[in-house]
Amino acid sequence: MQIIEGFDFFPLTFDDGGKLESSQEFELLTDRANTGPATDAIFVAHGFRNDVADATTLYTSFLKTFRGHLLRPEFHGLAERRFVVAGVYWPSKPFRETYDTGAGGTRGLHDDSRVMADAKAQLEDLKKHGASLAQRRKLEKAIKLLPALEGNTKAQDEFVKLVLSLLEHSALDKTEGMPQFRQRSGSELLARLSDSPRDGTRGLGSVFGRLAGGIGQFLNLTNWYVMKDRSGTVGATGVADAVRALNARRPGIRIHLVGHSLGGRLMASCAKALCETPKLQIDSLMLLEAAFSHFGFSPNNGHGTPGFFRDVIVKQVVKGPFVSTFSAQDTVVGNAYSIMSRLAGDNTREIGDASDEFGGIGRNGPQKTEEVANFPLNAPGTAYEYKADVINNLDGSGGLIKDHGDVTNEAVTYAFASLVART
Repeated sequence: MQIIEGFDFFPLTFDDGGKLESSQEFELLTDRANTGPATDAIFVAHGFRNDVADATTLYTSFLKTFRGHLLRPEFHGLAERRFVVAGVYWPSKPFRETYDTGAGGTRGLHDDSRVMADAKAQLEDLKKHGASLAQRRKLEKAIKLLPALEGNTKAQDEFVKLVLSLLEHSALDKTEGMPQFRQRSGSELLARLSDSPRDGTRGLGSVFGRLAGGIGQFLNLTNWYVMKDRSGTVGATGVADAVRALNARRPGIRIHLVGHSLGGRLMASCAKALCETPKLQIDSLMLLEAAFSHFGFSPNNGHGTPGFFRDVIVKQVVKGPFVSTFSAQDTVVGNAYSIMSRLAGDNTREIGDASDEFGGIGRNGPQKTEEVANFPLNAPGTAYEYKADVINNLDGSGGLIKDHGDVTNEAVTYAFASLVART
């Protein structure tokens, strides 16, 4: 246990399969929840690009501004409640916003040899973390193919097939673009990923420098899907089990789930798992610039496919406020989903916007979903009238959420404090 900004904080570490590795910390959490006793438990999850230090910094910043709001007169009753905080640590990996091989070269990589060396390093990392024995063997074959990819569509097809073995058992949302990812040959996929978003003229005969960029994009996108799959597994198994166990040992404690980026997908997956029998309702859910499809809660994405998390709405697993933030300045979520539009052959729409079939909820808010109440994200001091049984969709565009990681500022945590106060 640690004390962070006056809160009892318990780091809960999960492996890539959702197994709780810090069982002693969880025992301390449940003991602490029963002594006093605690009135509220906050489970908070980081997204991609976070190591332990980064995640702890995120949690500390969030709790600091949240703590500051408890001194405000409108939260007098909230300040008298006793909180325990479970910080979720899961094995996430980086995601690069861009892999532009135009003028100036790939971000941070200025020649083909460095791009390919980086590709090898990415494959070695994927092989080391979370791959099965069979998948590791396939990734080793993929590494050996790297020098042979230039001008060799057969090798490119085999390379992509070997790498995608990482996702052969994935249960990702069909609205996330995985069918488009799988339906193309490897050589076509790499060619499309080598194209400039504003120039659809590059094809299979592209020069190696462009191919190198396509390989970088492909591995980046593969990593994105691996992390999506992993975050869902951790949320649906490890965190959901921890929430059920805490509720069993401390009945009546209010449970609040908070997730940033892919941590939002983790917490949405947790909420979906809690819909299963016996259903356990949580008191609130807050998604901060969540990184999953903006159709995630929709009954129909326009092609007859419901969102992966539709049950969270239909089965009303959130008995208190359900809040989700989004911002047009969230280029991380916007750029990640624009890649899928390029694979679908659509280079005409604004990158990742609400009209994009493959847009993200952290960039656009929930789409094609009736159960939504739209509000601006407000500066501290402006009251929220959160609605029940809907997603309270807070627009942070225009300065209150300046980028994907800007989720610990006072405006965001005031919205969170307002949410907790309603429970």
